[in-house]
Amino acid sequence: MIINKKLFKNIDYSIIFSMICITVLGIITIGSATLAITSDGISMSVLKTTVFQIVYFIVSLIIGFFILMVDYNTIGSYYKILYAGSIFLLIVVLAVGSVRNNAKSWLGIGPFGIQPSEFAKITTIITLSKLMEDMDNINKPKNLIKLIIVSIIPMGLIQLQPDTGTNLIFFVTIIGMLFMAGLDLKFIYGGAIAAIISVVGIWKLNILKPYQKDRILVFFRPEMDKLGKGYNALLAKTAIASGKFFGTGWAGGLTNGKFIPESHTDFIFCVFAEKWGFLGAMLLFALYLNIIYKSIRIANTSKDKFGFYMIMGIITMFLFQILQNIGMDIGLMPITGITLPLVSYGGSSLLTSIISIALILNVGMRRQKINF
Repeated sequence: MIINKKLFKNIDYSIIFSMICITVLGIITIGSATLAITSDGISMSVLKTTVFQIVYFIVSLIIGFFILMVDYNTIGSYYKILYAGSIFLLIVVLAVGSVRNNAKSWLGIGPFGIQPSEFAKITTIITLSKLMEDMDNINKPKNLIKLIIVSIIPMGLIQLQPDTGTNLIFFVTIIGMLFMAGLDLKFIYGGAIAAIISVVGIWKLNILKPYQKDRILVFFRPEMDKLGKGYNALLAKTAIASGKFFGTGWAGGLTNGKFIPESHTDFIFCVFAEKWGFLGAMLLFALYLNIIYKSIRIANTSKDKFGFYMIMGIITMFLFQILQNIGMDIGLMPITGITLPLVSYGGSSLLTSIISIALILNVGMRRQKINF
């Protein structure tokens, strides 16, 4: 594979720098979150999770590099295969997948596995972007119905797992992409009303699982059952507050070991804020902001609609995940199983995030015509 060296001059290396910094900070924080001091010293869980995440990171960087080498339009030309492949994996996981955290969403053996719903987010963004590129007006009924069907199929399969958190990401991402493509506001208002009615209906018909209802109730009444259903929400805010300005340090604070369930995945931000304090949290926000801001600039200079829509979909997905994950830790959003991009433990989540950034850089490095 021959790549013109001039393309590398168009890469925004500050995005790569921010991505690496966030991931390294995440790996260090994951080690702290799984820290448990025993009579024999530090528990093996620290080494296990840290080593696994480092391996995931290296593998993700290699895959991300290969994605950079292939023109994003070439990748987009295979959107039907990518979409069909993700749907196939979602069906397979329902048949033979393993259950983790109340959802049948994993394929693999033991600690090694993949979460097909993570990759479905990317393939759906690519598919919708490619379809919208060829549409002169997405508000035409046939166009809108086509986009809705493409979106509903993976979301329906994911809900069968069930994984409401991932579907929330799907919903917000798709709405964001349709809005950027010129969706008429009357459809957005109508969709919002339909969503409210659906939520009320789902609640009244007891479609939600008991633990899902508890999460919503705890959001509105944080004081309820502090040592039971509201335990995570309460301790997450306590951990963040205890970090103060400079933090408690890697081995300090409340969040070592198993004081907060899922502290290395869903609740990683409260660990981060406690360990590194307000100063560390501001650094994390600045690194995220750089990725988002620079990505928007790349989208606005993209040479085609496909690149623009794809980047805006990725940015919407990233931004929602960041706001939701941090928001639930500080009590501003309901608790969901949504990870913090590049920081939370998990191979599928990390790989999806790095693939997403690689696609953004791919568009950026090919936004100009190369003169020979």
